[in-house]
Amino acid sequence: MDYEKLKSEISAIAEIAGQVPEAFRAKCFEILLNHLLAAERTHQELPATPPAPTQNAPIQAPAPSLPTSSSFPLSAQTRVFMQRTGVTKEELERVVLIDGDEVHFVREPAHGTVAKGQMEWALLLALRHALVANEFSTDPEDVRSICQEKGFYDKTNFATVFKREPYASYFRQPLQPQGARQALTSDGQAALGQLVKGLSRTGE
Repeated sequence: MDYEKLKSEISAIAEIAGQVPEAFRAKCFEILLNHLLAAERTHQELPATPPAPTQNAPIQAPAPSLPTSSSFPLSAQTRVFMQRTGVTKEELERVVLIDGDEVHFVREPAHGTVAKGQMEWALLLALRHALVANEFSTDPEDVRSICQEKGFYDKTNFATVFKREPYASYFRQPLQPQGARQALTSDGQAALGQLVKGLSRTGE
């Protein structure tokens, strides 16, 4: 085991965990450390190249390869989104933390513009749904709830924001209070890609 390399990687993990909201720091560090150690164990346990069989020795089938550890599963729709927008896996990993069936945003909109923040959360919730359900779509009541929680809620203009330009083209139909879930358009996916890239650079 290369302890110097391992120590460096743990330091990097601690730095990443230190950038997420305090409520998620310990869990973020634990998950990233577990994936690092699992990958290290997988690397150590890979069998050495077997010697060539002798002339009379029976030929054995090769041992099955060990499964590789995947810390960030990507749905088919998410992969298409990444190809279309140029978002990389590394950029996604700086913004989103996946813990089993739960998706946490470790970098969030932090400006003071209510309308912009409302739309950014609508886009991020579409990303979350794509990661767990393979569909880029958003429930308007989920947007309302998270905007109330994050301080981007304007009760009077909540529905109006989704009808304004340039936001009106982001969903197939404007999000309506108590309305149906709406899918992102290509414009919406492009805007989400720019948002993810911007959030991934926060703190650099």
